[in-house]
Amino acid sequence: MTDVADGADVVVPAGLPLSEAAAWVGHACWAELRFHETLTRWLALDADPAFVTALWAVRAHRAELAEAWHRRLPELRELPREGFVRPSDSGEQGFAALDALTAPEATAARARALTGAFEQLASHYEAHVEVAVGPADAPTADTLHQAITRTRADADLVRPFLAT
Repeated sequence: MTDVADGADVVVPAGLPLSEAAAWVGHACWAELRFHETLTRWLALDADPAFVTALWAVRAHRAELAEAWHRRLPELRELPREGFVRPSDSGEQGFAALDALTAPEATAARARALTGAFEQLASHYEAHVEVAVGPADAPTADTLHQAITRTRADADLVRPFLAT
């Protein structure tokens, strides 16, 4: 606690312990990499050229976010970064429905699934904003805001294809 001139106390809440914070960032990195992988498969499948163009942009955004999350992982000899980049307990299950959409004419179904997944991911990121506090978490908070904005924008990019 620090006393300020008017007698009020200023408290900066502590963030998560390093291993927990790094695990959360690793899960986010894994999810973005997994979206990139799924979108790469879809690019080879989809028959709608306009949707494919949108997927290229979304895929690039997911790669940028995966890289941003990877940069937020600790660089400690005793905690190798690779050990943190793994799915959360429910991570892989969420991608099963996306992976099942393999028909070339499934553009609308892919758009619905992707929009829903992005809305869920953005909500997950928003829930973590309250946890990313304190000076040490400032870079993570910045990446969270970037990820929320980009994820909502990517959902908007695929939304026009919901009815195709």
